[in-house]
Amino acid sequence: MLLSRYLTPFTYYNLILIILFSLSIRSIESFSIISSISYVFIHFVIIYLGLYYYRIALYSIYFLYGLGFDILLINQIGPHLFIFMTLLFFINLLKKYFIYLSYLRIYLLILFIQLLIILLEMLLMNFFFDYNFNLNEYIKFVFISIISSYPVFFIFSKIDNL
Repeated sequence: MLLSRYLTPFTYYNLILIILFSLSIRSIESFSIISSISYVFIHFVIIYLGLYYYRIALYSIYFLYGLGFDILLINQIGPHLFIFMTLLFFINLLKKYFIYLSYLRIYLLILFIQLLIILLEMLLMNFFFDYNFNLNEYIKFVFISIISSYPVFFIFSKIDNL
C-alpha cells in the first residue's frame, strides 16, 4: 500500500478513535446499539493504545477524549477525564511488566480493564452526577465487549503489522 508508507499504526488508531468518538456521542434512538458498540470499542482502543503505543502524546489524546465524553454526554467535567488520565498514569507505572505477558494475557488484561473502566465510569456518574446506574446497560456493555473484543484484538494485531 502506498499510504502505509506515510501512515503509522498509531495514526490509524487515532483515525479509528475519531470515528468511534463521533459515533458514540451521536445517539440516534433507532441505532442506539451502534452508539453502545462505539462506546465499548473506544474504550478498547484507548486501552490498546496505552499498552502498545505509550508515548507522551497520549496524555493530550486521553485528555481530549475524556473531556469530550464528559462535556458531550453529561455536560460536566467528570469521570471519563479522571479515569482516562488515571489509567494512563497506571499504564506508565506498570508498562515494564506488560512486556512479559503473552498475547492471550494482554487480551484478557485489556478486556478486564475495559469492563472495570466502564463500571467505574458508571458508578462515578451515579455517585457525583445522579446518573442512574443501569445494570442492564452495563450487562449490555459486558456482552458487547466479550463478543467483539477478540476479533477487534485480532484486527488490531494486523494493523500493527502494516
